[in-house]
Amino acid sequence: GSFSRLISLPVDVDADKVEARLCNGVLTITMPKSETAKPRKIAVKTE
Repeated sequence: GSFSRLISLPVDVDADKVEARLCNGVLTITMPKSETAKPRKIAVKTE
């Protein structure tokens, strides 16, 4: 039969880089974070 599952993700995903692979009955889905969702460092200037 068919199976369906919906999961909400806490961050934005880069949809162009999503990959799905089925190997030995195991589905592996890779969803990298989009560049805007990745943490970044901001330099703080001191006076």
